[in-house]
Amino acid sequence: MSVYDIVIANGRVVDGCGNPWFRADIGVRGRRVAAVAPPGALHGRRVVDANDRYVTPGFVDPHTHSDLSIIAYPEAHSAILQGVTTHVTGNCGMGAAPVSARFRAEARSEWDYYWSVDVDWDWRGFASYLRAVERRGAAINIAPLVGHGALRIAAMGYAERHATARELDVMRRLLDASMRAGAHGMSTGLVYPPGCFADTQEIVALCEVVAKYRGVYTSHIRGERETILDAVREAIAIGRAAGVPVEISHNAPKWGAGEKAKTNLDLVDEARRGGHDVTVDNDSHTDLAPRLSRALPQPVLDLPHERLIALLADRTERPNLRRAVETDALPGAGYTGLVKHGRFDRIVVLHAPRQPGLRGKTVADIAATRGADPFDTFLDLIAEEDDQVVGIFDYIDEAEIRRVLAHPLVMVCSDGFVMPPVEKLDDPGLYWPCSYGEYPGILERYVRDEPFLRLEEAIRKMTSFPAQRFGLSDRGVLRPGLAADILVFDLDHLRDRATNLYPHSFPFENIPHRYAEGMDVVLVNGVVVVDGGEHTGALPGRVLRHVRA
Repeated sequence: MSVYDIVIANGRVVDGCGNPWFRADIGVRGRRVAAVAPPGALHGRRVVDANDRYVTPGFVDPHTHSDLSIIAYPEAHSAILQGVTTHVTGNCGMGAAPVSARFRAEARSEWDYYWSVDVDWDWRGFASYLRAVERRGAAINIAPLVGHGALRIAAMGYAERHATARELDVMRRLLDASMRAGAHGMSTGLVYPPGCFADTQEIVALCEVVAKYRGVYTSHIRGERETILDAVREAIAIGRAAGVPVEISHNAPKWGAGEKAKTNLDLVDEARRGGHDVTVDNDSHTDLAPRLSRALPQPVLDLPHERLIALLADRTERPNLRRAVETDALPGAGYTGLVKHGRFDRIVVLHAPRQPGLRGKTVADIAATRGADPFDTFLDLIAEEDDQVVGIFDYIDEAEIRRVLAHPLVMVCSDGFVMPPVEKLDDPGLYWPCSYGEYPGILERYVRDEPFLRLEEAIRKMTSFPAQRFGLSDRGVLRPGLAADILVFDLDHLRDRATNLYPHSFPFENIPHRYAEGMDVVLVNGVVVVDGGEHTGALPGRVLRHVRA
């Protein structure tokens, strides 16, 4: 009689493929699933009684920014406690490697904007970066992409122009080395510097390198509102020209896109009918919390700090600034549309260090109190707070998110990252609920409480679908021989404790930074990392390098 290391007994197994759940025991030996058998058939050194709870593969998050934070916070509490066992990193063109000696400071500054992570940056190439992740250990697996922005910064810094032939050659050589080191593909962030300065041909030339290694191209596309259809067409055209699969990142149209944006997924369907491999990911959160200044046109953001503040304080420049916002040639991130279209009622002050009483008030309300124009008030707040004011931009309608997530070609992502342990969070300007509650939140709201997704379909979108897209052929499905990344949970007790469903309802204290509840047991590579809802401290995660077929 075979005795397994761990048996998960008496569970309702959702295998990850979209099939209806069935009752079974799961036997684990070493790092892998060794058996799936009828209830009561398996014997183990340790038996976890699922007691009719759901047993599923670990969630694979296809869009994260944990490149540095996984080194600083390897226990990954915010991810593992919501059932996420694998993070795909290096998205939106951002990456921790490669790094050139000439532009090292510029590479670090891209990350410092979000929040400074205390790591040594003691690497240059992609291979040495991955070794740094492995040396630290992690509770979850990491499947890395290389960011186009990282390549561009290494080759030419933040130069606001097209790459020269020599600079493009440098990027291609760095990308080739990164793919050989194990990157699963390349990502772009075409609404952010430096990616927004690249033309389509630059991206095609780089994707040709990705194609050589049978990798994937993922893109935060060049437009998310008025130009979203053109941006989707560009992403598809890049993939077709270079011969690579395409993943369009967090693709729900943003506020101001208009009714025509609802056809963006029709373009994906059309591309697939034509034989091109295009898929999409999306998260469930409607808001983001950058500094208010990030919604200004890029030429304004390029100014040194002192000149930026002086410009915003100069009342004679307001008409010029308004025209610049309304006619900005660069599409900008999705949330900038709220400023362009004057929706200051959807921008809430999260953090104003000099005027803490403004927390929880919309810019529109502040303007009304002051008897001022909302656009002027928006600029005044940036100047008054010395560019330290952070706002919650409620820039996506939830109906759009539901529509996108229901599509069979859309997988679930978080667009978050591994966060510090909650007891170490002391920055009132941080707001990342997606990093804590994305996956339980979707199961809680969209499967259990306000259902429009079947449980088995939601699990497919969280497991086998993203694993297949990124070539993680031994993840995302509960089958003998595959990796033992396994969850046990009671759907009735899952709870996203981080998401404030009413973002204008303040004070919410630390609501965006609270761990999810209900993940009872989590295995990563056959090791129990969450037991009884508590982190065990184990770090069995691995760097999952791309293997060229």
